[in-house]
Amino acid sequence: MFGCLFRFLKLIVVLALLALVAAGVLYYTKLHPESAPWKDGANAVKDKMATMSLAAQVKAALSLRESLKDLDIAVSAEKDVVTLRGKTPSAEVSKSVESVAASVPGVRQVVNFLEVDATAGKRVEGSDDRTIGEKVDDEALELKVRAAFKLDKTLADAGFEVKVLRRTVQLSSGAATADQKKRALEVARSVEGVAKVEVR
Repeated sequence: MFGCLFRFLKLIVVLALLALVAAGVLYYTKLHPESAPWKDGANAVKDKMATMSLAAQVKAALSLRESLKDLDIAVSAEKDVVTLRGKTPSAEVSKSVESVAASVPGVRQVVNFLEVDATAGKRVEGSDDRTIGEKVDDEALELKVRAAFKLDKTLADAGFEVKVLRRTVQLSSGAATADQKKRALEVARSVEGVAKVEVR
């Protein structure tokens, strides 16, 4: 019986000591919040988020410039210092990129590691340079033309391939007759939003 009582009292003493230690730590951090052990971690996370945001803002500012949006520029930031890496077609363009980056609020210094390469930013022949909005519009128009063909008994089984590029409809079929091609031209032109139709 005395053994059980002793163990119980020992547990009470240990819990009381732990409570005192916890209270002491809490009291100390209330008096000295700058010394809180988690403060540095929270500040580090905050700084990291601010740094990522600054790099994203610089990247966005570059993408809004018509002459710079096609360049492959890597942007990194360390606090208020932004570093640029990549290639530009000329030294003048490199200076423009640096100037745009420096104009973003929060940027104190820009480190320019950009290399000059005359081919930088040039589109590959035949590449799709449509904006996201143009692609979405073209895809919607393509679906409308396909639906119009499916609902026309002359064209339903003609096997037309439909492609749309900047509201220009391109039709092709190896099996369609001359009459079906003529009808396809008429139906495609009648679809709202179509600017031009080409039949091959």
